[in-house]
Amino acid sequence: MSKMLRTAVIFLGMALAPISARAHCDAADGPVATAAVRALDTRKVNLILPFAPARAEPELRAVFDQALNVRKQGPDAKALADRYFMETAVRLHRAGEGAPYTGLKPAGTDFGPAIPAAEEALETGKRDALTALMTEQVSHGIAERYREAMAHQAASREPTAHAGVAKARDRVSAELAFIGYVEGIHLAAKGEMHVEAATTQEHHHGAE
Repeated sequence: MSKMLRTAVIFLGMALAPISARAHCDAADGPVATAAVRALDTRKVNLILPFAPARAEPELRAVFDQALNVRKQGPDAKALADRYFMETAVRLHRAGEGAPYTGLKPAGTDFGPAIPAAEEALETGKRDALTALMTEQVSHGIAERYREAMAHQAASREPTAHAGVAKARDRVSAELAFIGYVEGIHLAAKGEMHVEAATTQEHHHGAE
C-alpha cells in the first residue's frame, strides 16, 4: 500500500472509530450517568464500578460515600451530589478509555440511529433491525463514494493541458477516499479499530 493510501486509511479509521459511542457515555442520560444515579438510589456501589477501570475504584467508592452523605441534607444537596457523582463516574470512565472528559452532555442529545439500535438489540436480544440498519448505511456509503470516484475518472479522461493535473488530483483524492472507506470498514469489522473492547477487557481483568 502506498504512503498516500496508508494516510487516507488512517484518517478514515479515525473517522470510523466509535467516537459517537464514547460521546454517548458523556450524556446525562447515557449508560454511565444512569448507572451512577441507580447506584446512589439503591446504595449499591457495585452498579457503577464496572464502568470504571479497576485503578479508579478507590476514588469512585470515596465519592460514592460522600454523595450518599450529602444527599441526606435536602433536595438541593441531593441534586448537587447526584450531579457531582455522575460527573466523577463519567470522568473516570473516559479516563479508562484514554479519552478526555469535557463535561456532561445534555439529556436527549441526538447521537444518530446506530446507538439506539445497538441498545435495543441488547435489550431485546434481537439484532435483525440493527444488522439491517448497518447494512444499509455501509451500502449507501460505498455507493456514494464509488459514484464520486467514477465521476472523477470520467472527468479526467479528456483533460485540457491547463486543468489536467487538477482533475487528476481530484480523481486520485476520490479514489483514495473510496478505497480508504472500504478498508476502514474492513478493519472496523475485524475489530482492529474498536477501542471500547480493550477498555472492557481491562475492566474485567482489573488491569492497572
